[in-house]
Amino acid sequence: MLGVSMVSYATILGATLPVFLVMAAGFGLRRLGRLPAAGDATIISLMVNVTYPCYILNAVVVSPALREAGNVIPPVLCGAFFVLAGLLAGWVVAPWCGLGRGSGRRTFALVTSVQNYGYLPIPLMEAIFPDSAWKGVVFVYTLGLELALWSAGVMMLSGNWRQGLRQVLNPVVGSIILGVGLNFLRLDAYYPAWLFRFLSMLGACAFPLGILLSGATLSDLLRLPGALADWRTPVGAIALRLALLPALMLAVAHWMPLTTTLREVIAVQAAMPAAVFPIIMARRYGGHEPTAVRVLVFTTAASFFTIPAVIVFALAVARS
Repeated sequence: MLGVSMVSYATILGATLPVFLVMAAGFGLRRLGRLPAAGDATIISLMVNVTYPCYILNAVVVSPALREAGNVIPPVLCGAFFVLAGLLAGWVVAPWCGLGRGSGRRTFALVTSVQNYGYLPIPLMEAIFPDSAWKGVVFVYTLGLELALWSAGVMMLSGNWRQGLRQVLNPVVGSIILGVGLNFLRLDAYYPAWLFRFLSMLGACAFPLGILLSGATLSDLLRLPGALADWRTPVGAIALRLALLPALMLAVAHWMPLTTTLREVIAVQAAMPAAVFPIIMARRYGGHEPTAVRVLVFTTAASFFTIPAVIVFALAVARS
């Protein structure tokens, strides 16, 4: 067992390092002025509207795993449940970090509830599970997460759930729904090779761009006044996002009657730090940006050290 664990740890560490090196490159390019912030909106638009949806369609339409009922509805429910549970846990834990209503409590709850569910875990899963059976499942899981984020998450920040529901039908959600529908109709048999290559070429751009921009965003956030002034928020965020919520996710993966593929998806997702996008939501819906910055920066930094060990342990629990 020790030999297997060590090989698994080395594999995961080897998959993690390139992702964080690309993130570090984005950080450095921003500091050197080679990746100016003026281009961020264009890059984000390209990723959200073109490259990421192309990757999703390519993965979902041909996914044989989505022909199993256990890989369609349960992932949606799990994705939504984990966000809702995270919102509640964050709301409860925030006062222990000195955060009250109007001073970051709602923002802390939102940002800690949503792990980096795309640009960081998917490159890792491509290295850990080269058979690609997980690809369709991870995006159906994402669908549930997105639905909870844009309804309960926005309501947490703004008090108006309708504002978020207007954003639910975005290109990412649309590409997941379209892909699942085409998969259900078995249209992958008519999927021409040239279309596969076309979508594959565009989709391959999504993750390098996303990870580079994440590093650049971290550079920007660290320049904000008071970004690192408080120590209780980072400690609480690390404990919640990298320990307590992963424990809940692994308990669900272990005890609920889920497919092996979904359990493996949950195991990797459980190890992820906070996501970048909730910071944008905090800006848009009146959240407390310094709190969001601290959660993101410190959970991302800590995850570099925790991801390999947590994934090794999580996969052992998920498969047991």
